[in-house]
Amino acid sequence: MGTIKALLVGVCDYLTIKCSPLPLCKNDLFAMRTALIHGLNVSSNNIILCGETGIVTKIELVTSIHTALKDSTEDDTFILYFSGHGGKNCLVLSDGLIELQDLINTIEQIQTKNKIVIIDSCHSGGFALDNVPIINLDETVEHFAGRGFAVLASCGAEQFSGFDENRKISLYTSFVCDALTSHFWIRKGKKSLEAINEAIFHFAEVSNRKNGHNFQQPIFRSSIGGTIFFDVEEYNPYKVAKIYEETDDYIIYNVEPVHHAGAKRLSVKVILRFQCSMEQIAEIATEIKNKVLYYEVHQNEIAEAHHKGHAANIVWCYFGYDEDDMVDCNYICHTTWVDDLQDKKWWYRSSKNTIFTKGVHIDVHGSYELIKSLKEDTMSKDELIKITREYTVNIISAAEQYIKIFREYLNNTITEEQLIDSVAPLNIEISKWSFKQSELPIPPKELHDWAHIHTKLSCTIQDFSLFYDRKNLQTWKSENRKWLLKNAIKQYELELEELKVADKLI
Repeated sequence: MGTIKALLVGVCDYLTIKCSPLPLCKNDLFAMRTALIHGLNVSSNNIILCGETGIVTKIELVTSIHTALKDSTEDDTFILYFSGHGGKNCLVLSDGLIELQDLINTIEQIQTKNKIVIIDSCHSGGFALDNVPIINLDETVEHFAGRGFAVLASCGAEQFSGFDENRKISLYTSFVCDALTSHFWIRKGKKSLEAINEAIFHFAEVSNRKNGHNFQQPIFRSSIGGTIFFDVEEYNPYKVAKIYEETDDYIIYNVEPVHHAGAKRLSVKVILRFQCSMEQIAEIATEIKNKVLYYEVHQNEIAEAHHKGHAANIVWCYFGYDEDDMVDCNYICHTTWVDDLQDKKWWYRSSKNTIFTKGVHIDVHGSYELIKSLKEDTMSKDELIKITREYTVNIISAAEQYIKIFREYLNNTITEEQLIDSVAPLNIEISKWSFKQSELPIPPKELHDWAHIHTKLSCTIQDFSLFYDRKNLQTWKSENRKWLLKNAIKQYELELEELKVADKLI
């Protein structure tokens, strides 16, 4: 993701402005430097401190920005941190005021992949960040996701920022440092800007409950597509064992671990080499069950430690006639086998689609031929790629507008009622494009994974439209709605990253 370059500015003393000195702002510089080094693996050589003497002039600030950006590239991330006095729409330097909005507008024009501004001063939340991330139909998601500008501020436009007297640093800065360095927010070796900001808001909420006399509402505004994922530690993903076996009668295409609680469960995908009767399928299912019973296939280290060496408790076999069936999860039937520890009455329950023959429970999939026929009437590969991207671009655009409005609700600058009214047109837009996406033909197997990620992303964004739709308000309480949408946004950001990778493979 390029190099992270940071400029940390702390103003303690004021030469021409009648402001009280802020000696703890100098401590903020060193706390932030340590947090960036240990939390985001920023090289100390790429961190510039401005204000170690306590004095920062306008000229020094401009010069320091140019120095910090020297030799930067379009792949880099630039972080500007400021600690000091602030006023209505301004920051206070040692020799005068600068307009906060002018500074933000200037930083926004810097030609680096990402820009992040962190402001710890009174009244710092009065800025605007009007741009909504725009995804271009002619470019891949790589040029959209994880690129843009974000501003984090310590308090609202009418609020004051305080200090943590125990730690001898600014209160908001303590939240930022803790969010940067906490291992709790790391997922698969990465820490996202979304997670960092969520942690900051959480720490502020706890602090506000304890110290109600000086309420600080953090502010977060962003024009980044999705979020930024920082590589913070080495990650070695667990490798699930791959099983593939050919016989004269069938092919074991894959064995998937679906262990749950105390049960070791295996799902086996099987390609039949010839048209089979249900009796023949029952015989093959029994043979496969006996073969895979002790296969060591697990989802992760925890499952392996718990189930290794034990026989499977449940085995499902899913049968099709070619690889397309396996990829599309379109099966003629599936069989279920369970051991004596399971509730056989439940697992072997009968219905109009079940057959019990040769001691094997079979569920017949009546839609197999219909789904198979749908693939015959399909559009060309290039046309499918073009239309899928068009639909995804539109639904992502609506999602980003939705997120921007929702962030203002989290910033406490609009009410829930205003949020509901504001997103009502977006709910309709999201549903429209999500429906169009669902009507696309089944993709060929070489596009299956790529198309599946588009579908997942569309479904996740469709969830946005549910939580603040007026007709669903009785379904969830206010805090539950907020929690659900925040988690849906995080899922959306993860799926954007998946799509970045998938786009490179077609």
